[in-house]
Amino acid sequence: MGCVVETTPESPERVTERLIVLLSDAQPDTRRSAALSLGKISDPESISALVSALADPDEEVRQWSAWALGNLASSLPQEALVGLVQHVADPSESVRQAVVLALSQTTISEDVVQVVGKAYTISTHATQLTIIQTLSQFEFPFAYGLFIQALKSSDPLIRQTAISGLGELGDPRGLLVMRTHLLQDSHVGVRAEAAFRLGKLGGFADLPALRQAKETDPTPNVHLWATWSLAQINEQT
Repeated sequence: MGCVVETTPESPERVTERLIVLLSDAQPDTRRSAALSLGKISDPESISALVSALADPDEEVRQWSAWALGNLASSLPQEALVGLVQHVADPSESVRQAVVLALSQTTISEDVVQVVGKAYTISTHATQLTIIQTLSQFEFPFAYGLFIQALKSSDPLIRQTAISGLGELGDPRGLLVMRTHLLQDSHVGVRAEAAFRLGKLGGFADLPALRQAKETDPTPNVHLWATWSLAQINEQT
């Protein structure tokens, strides 16, 4: 009779070491798999290598590296957070979204996020959208001014995200801005977002604008959220 020779499984530390080496492999597929695997393992020892991989020439490697860093959010040191912030302007939309998602899971400081805000005016529309999306994940008071600035954008998605950010910020100064865009913005998504946010944050002073939107807005989506918001505020007053 023969016998079975079992291979001793590698320790998690050894697996992480091997995967870190593979992040520098010549084949993009190998680097992608390594970044994905490191994200699943979530060993803090991989953080430095993953931050470096955010500069990889392959879009998917950068995307999976950002995702992996999001899984390590509670362990990220300041330099890793700065590394993520620096890639908010990545040329790939999928990478930018992965960076935003990763940042939203961190306890990043206001000082670091302000670096993103300062880049807004010199950025492309795509990067401006990502910056506003990033800021909307937090409740930093300085973001109010950037949200107001973003509402002047010709891009309706930037304006809608700015309304969402004002809602998350909860600054009462934003209520007048929301009422204005509810009644005057040219894009249904912005008006609907404003209607929804007024229902979450608004009060008696917002009822006239919501009633007007309910009665005069030509789109069902705005009518729906204006009706919902009226009911929400009436329940509270």
